[in-house]
Amino acid sequence: MAKKIKGKEWYKIIAPKFFEEKILGETPADDVKKLISRTIEVPLVLITNNMNKFYIKVKFKIISVEGNKAYTEFVGLECLRDYISRMIRHGINRIDVVQKLKTKDEKNVVVKSIIITNRKVNKGVEKEIRKLVIEILKKIVTENKLDDTLAKILDDSIRNKILKEGSKIYPIRSFDIRKMEVH
Repeated sequence: MAKKIKGKEWYKIIAPKFFEEKILGETPADDVKKLISRTIEVPLVLITNNMNKFYIKVKFKIISVEGNKAYTEFVGLECLRDYISRMIRHGINRIDVVQKLKTKDEKNVVVKSIIITNRKVNKGVEKEIRKLVIEILKKIVTENKLDDTLAKILDDSIRNKILKEGSKIYPIRSFDIRKMEVH
């Protein structure tokens, strides 16, 4: 536990059930009301111990406080900028897709994905790939609850499906959900 700050108490920040209610960190506050709606960003590696996802940071918002524990909810995830910039090379295409969707449990989410092709492609191929990604993501997000959608993102099932289906149109080097926000 950190040292005492005059007039403030330390609160443990607890992850949601999906992340097994792990302790994300501690924060000081002189009033419980000031904790509510505070956001925290944590590297996914610290929560899951999965080094394959080193490039993702997860955002949580404190929604309630009980005793010295502050409980959170998931509000988004994002790929690190340097991870995305390392994927971009001269002579390839970057295709961005932004979608506003609603999950099965009525959560509004914005999903921003990025597709990297092996070489430059013409606009027709780019449109086909974008259309495929929009259809697949819309189907998965609208037919699943937020936790299930998040699980599919983290276990790479969405990524693998898009790489498999998209490579039938044109060879895709990489696909990632670069940002997801819950509204």
